[in-house]
Amino acid sequence: MLILGGGVCGLAAAWRLLEQGCAAEVTILESAEKPGGLARSLTINGHLADLGPHRIFTELPDVQKFLEDLAGPDLVEVRRISRMWLNGRWIEYPPKVFEVIGALGVFKLAGAGASFLAGKTARTLRAAQSDRESFESVMVDAFGRGLYELLVGRYARKVWKVPGTELHADIARVRVSAGGLDRMVRRLLNPNSSGPQTALQKFHYIAGGVEGLVHKLVSGIESRGGKLLLDRHVDRIDSRTDGSSCVTAKHGDSRETYDADAVIATTPLPELVGMIGNAPETVTRAVGGMRYIANFLVGIQITGGRISDAQWLYFPGEDTLFNRGYEPRNFHDSMTPDEDKSLIVLEVTCHRDDANWNLSDEGLTTACIDGLVATGLATRDRCTPGFVHRIPGTYPLYDLEYRERMDAVLGWLREFPRLVVTGRQGLFLHNNMDHSMHMGFRAAESLAEAHPSASHYEEIRRFQQFRIVD
Repeated sequence: MLILGGGVCGLAAAWRLLEQGCAAEVTILESAEKPGGLARSLTINGHLADLGPHRIFTELPDVQKFLEDLAGPDLVEVRRISRMWLNGRWIEYPPKVFEVIGALGVFKLAGAGASFLAGKTARTLRAAQSDRESFESVMVDAFGRGLYELLVGRYARKVWKVPGTELHADIARVRVSAGGLDRMVRRLLNPNSSGPQTALQKFHYIAGGVEGLVHKLVSGIESRGGKLLLDRHVDRIDSRTDGSSCVTAKHGDSRETYDADAVIATTPLPELVGMIGNAPETVTRAVGGMRYIANFLVGIQITGGRISDAQWLYFPGEDTLFNRGYEPRNFHDSMTPDEDKSLIVLEVTCHRDDANWNLSDEGLTTACIDGLVATGLATRDRCTPGFVHRIPGTYPLYDLEYRERMDAVLGWLREFPRLVVTGRQGLFLHNNMDHSMHMGFRAAESLAEAHPSASHYEEIRRFQQFRIVD
């Protein structure tokens, strides 16, 4: 059994295969020099920072039990604190009514409420939602045109670098599944009101950073006889008539081949289609249209202690280059070596063809320090450049045609009965770590079926509806 990709999805699949005795041999081929994918940590002068502000939370029972058993006593509970820089002042997130009034003003907020009420009747007359609805149309339905323009649309444009009319409604639906402005207003006025949770009040974390989970996963896999091979760059998959595969990978200056009765691939879809080759023109055109948002992480070292008590900081305005920031020591004290020092990591998103992609490390760092100073988070004398880490394809971009592209590609991949495609990159999904682990488990379990890929692909629509809890 071969697994392509050693992120949390691939590692979870390997664990489940070995745990259930579904395969005599399990080998993971990972192209990087460390496993974990985005669930890794960076180190700068003793400071630890995850690749993104990870937290351990799930609504999936199988993953919840697994994480509790895996992390053991290293699992710690954290009270969630988040803030947003809105119109020149800090407000809590989720917001409280008086803070929103202070940031937006009574008249702007009243106008936003009026636009919501004006559109409510029209919204109730819509009996069905079209697959081609946009992010903007669904969010305007949920929050009203006024609040959308003041806040929601601004942040979406900043993160995705395209107008909300060009984003698919699926981005919105997984975030407003628990209700729109009417429920938000009730929550503003009564924080204790009941209803589905859309933002965490508490979450769990693992001491030493999310990479600690990866180390535990790898240790468990290897103790069960699984193999993890790093720096293996798969470039060819030859499928045989019996469903088995021959996989070729580069390792240094040599090439290696692996025979497998089945393959679980977490590889990005455009790369996977290229590895298989001979794809129909419709499939080649579909993967050629898939776009990803790049993500730059800019670490700034801070003297004089922490600059905030929040884990997440959001910046919807154009007055800062970065979209979001996180201070690792606020997740757990083990992330920083000195009480008098801290590290803040700022996230910048871009397309490969826009100006930010070509910014130098120095340019990114300077712009981020300028933003910290402008928001009052730190004075310039407290800031020292730490690191710049570039991730070319972090977020799949759900444009209006993404479902048609996915249908074309997955329809073709179903023809390979012993090739199961899964994970964030393999299924072009913007999801959380727990979702990726669950998909890894389900991919492994599908191999017990006579036609594993068909069984697995029947679940994809459910995977696409996973709810994102901020």
